Order: sequence, then C-alpha cells, then structure tokens
Amino acid sequence: MENLLNSLKRENKERERRLNISDKKLLSDMTGYMKTQKICDYDVEQVRKTIIRNTLRSYNKKKNLEILSGGDYREYCNKLCENMRRASVNELVLSRGVTIIYALALMYLVRLIDTIIDGGNFFKNPVEINLGYLSATAAILLGTVFIYIYVSGILKTKTNRMTNPQMAGLIVLIAVIVAAAYGGVFLLTDIHLFDIQWWIPVVIIAALWVLFKILYIQYENQMAKEA
Repeated sequence: MENLLNSLKRENKERERRLNISDKKLLSDMTGYMKTQKICDYDVEQVRKTIIRNTLRSYNKKKNLEILSGGDYREYCNKLCENMRRASVNELVLSRGVTIIYALALMYLVRLIDTIIDGGNFFKNPVEINLGYLSATAAILLGTVFIYIYVSGILKTKTNRMTNPQMAGLIVLIAVIVAAAYGGVFLLTDIHLFDIQWWIPVVIIAALWVLFKILYIQYENQMAKEA
C-alpha cells in the first residue's frame, strides 16, 4: 500500500543527515513542539522539509537554523503553525490508537514472560488473566497518557530545558504510576478473572494493529493529496 507520509519522512531523514549536530537537535525540538500543537502529521513533515531545505541553503551564507528561527524557535513554529492544518479527531484517534496497541502488546508480552518465570507453559496451558495484571496494565496505559500531557505542557513553555521543579514533578508522576502498577500486582493478583489461550490476544492485537495502521495510512494519503 502506498504510504505518502512515510515516503516524506524517509526523504526528510536522508536530508537531515546533512545538518550539523546543533541544527539537528533544534529541528528535533521544533518537531516535538509542533506536534504538541496537534498539527496534521503530514503538514508537520512538509514544514520539516522546508526547514531542512532552507537550513542547508543558509550554510552557504554562514548561517544556521537558530539564526533562521530568530533565536526563538517556539515563536517561529507558532507562525508556521498558523498556515498548517489542525489534526482532526480521526487522525488523533488513529495515531494514538497505534501507540496504545503497541503498549498493549508489550504488556501482554510481559504477562507471557511472567508465566514462564512462574514455571508455566502457555503453549500447553491457558494463560491466566487476573485483576492484578489488568489493573497494572490500565495504570501504565493511563500513566503514559498523563506523562504525554505533562511533557507536552512543558514543551509549550518558553524554557528550553526542564526546570528542577518540573523534573521533580515528572519523577513523582512516574513513581505514582509504578506504585499503582505494582500495587495492583501485589494486592489483586489472587483475584482470578479468566483463562485464555495465548494466541487469542495475539490475534486480536495484531488485527487491531493492522486495522488502525491501514486506516491511518489511508487518512494520511488523503491529507497528502489534498495538500
């Protein structure tokens, strides 16, 4: 299936290699900042292409990306974002959905590994799903969302670095998530919910991934053709 967004990303990645180290870092900061503004993914890559091209040209004039951005990349990005399309609800659901599916796959892999560590064989016997496992999975998934929101809020500020209070807040947030996950495991593991053949969740997760990925690619191809 044609994937116009990935093609543009590969093109940008190849050109980005020609930037100097400091400009690569600044471009990464700019990209992260624009994504916090919930801009269409394809438009972000289009702007990245323009920034990379202009930066490479500036090298002939002894300039760099910091000079081109006027020293304040957030203000520079804000001006760029004014002419960019906002990400629709459909795009946000599809893109975030793929990330959540990756997280679910990772958590299920952890469950299978736990089964092996406990001396079980999930190829011969069904995998036990208990309330502790589900609560830990929910805690980690929700925690990931909270961390994303927290870090996105920091990226929108004027500071280029995370302050000590912000870093402390992030550490506390991570500690709460870990504590909630482990608390669920230790306190609720004995509450048995059901047994399931190991391959059933694998098939479900894989099917969801394929569905979300196809829909996301189709959506981004449409956005690319409309650009």
